[in-house]
Amino acid sequence: MKTIKKIVFTGGPCSGKTTFMSRAEEIFGERGYRVIVDNESATDLISGGISPATLGMYEFQKYVVSLQLAKEKICSQAAEEIEGDKVLILIDRALLDNESYVGHDAYCEILKDFDINYDEINSRYDMVVHLVTSAKGKEEAYSFSTNASRYETVEQARAMDDTALEAWKNHPNRVIIGNETDFEVKMHKAIQSVFEYLGEESPVEKFKKYLVEFDDDILEKLKGETNYTRVHIIQHYLESTRGIERRIRKRDRNGSTLYYYSEAKVLATNERIKKDRIISEREYFDYIPEIDQKLKPIDKERHSFIFDEHFFKLDVFRFDKSKGLLSLQMPDDGVINLPPYIKVIKEVTDNSDYKNYNLAQTEHY
Repeated sequence: MKTIKKIVFTGGPCSGKTTFMSRAEEIFGERGYRVIVDNESATDLISGGISPATLGMYEFQKYVVSLQLAKEKICSQAAEEIEGDKVLILIDRALLDNESYVGHDAYCEILKDFDINYDEINSRYDMVVHLVTSAKGKEEAYSFSTNASRYETVEQARAMDDTALEAWKNHPNRVIIGNETDFEVKMHKAIQSVFEYLGEESPVEKFKKYLVEFDDDILEKLKGETNYTRVHIIQHYLESTRGIERRIRKRDRNGSTLYYYSEAKVLATNERIKKDRIISEREYFDYIPEIDQKLKPIDKERHSFIFDEHFFKLDVFRFDKSKGLLSLQMPDDGVINLPPYIKVIKEVTDNSDYKNYNLAQTEHY
């Protein structure tokens, strides 16, 4: 029986929603889910030349609601037809987020035009994850944005975050992810909250990495493991200024291709913050001239699977298909069994030579 879950990600500007959506597509896809991403409707309109500046905010919100409803309908129809028993629809801000721009009474009038009862909106979505804006407690990160359509000040971002908190307060499955720790921990907590809602083992922060042998016989055995998936990944590093690392990535899985842009920066607090977003094919090729020619592309096959109720990833690089890097998440008791057909050459958990960036420099293990 097919299970479809609609999960909303909300919060003020620069809260990490875009980065989370990008990472969630990859993480849950590797766990056997079909993931459908519904990007923020207001951003789609503004980037296409339809904005409050040209229409006025009230009229603009009518377009936002209209587009949001159309996209949600398409996503729901696709979820029913798509192959796979587990489908996640990830929605970057949904219907209750928009009222902050026009006020509650005016927004209710807009919804009436679409025959929508404000008090029944919560029932449209299975879970709501509120990511608190970085303008609350992480102000130094607020300007580091992946959204070219953002124009709100820090004060406006805080007010919008408060409004979103109020708007979704009655949802029965809402979680709030704050800025008490660094950005990477925040993203991990958000991912973990969804896994917990779905009733599945959530990722843990402790992991091990091994250099292992690989051949066709091992590949055939992997294909028989639970939730086996195979993804072809090509990653390029882009020319960057000091203190910033940029890259683009292309992921092919089952005939479906997604493109990503990532940017990492060290803040004044010495916190490293990395933000990701899904981009179009055209945007991907627009970045090609910026590729750092001193670094080789990372070209690899990623084999993901579950063995003995634990999640594994095995990356096999094009430059040496006789070996691979096996990553696994360690449980609290530190006890885990490797598949018996996996032959470990050595552990490389803390060896920086086996990080993608360094492999792009050397192209060998």
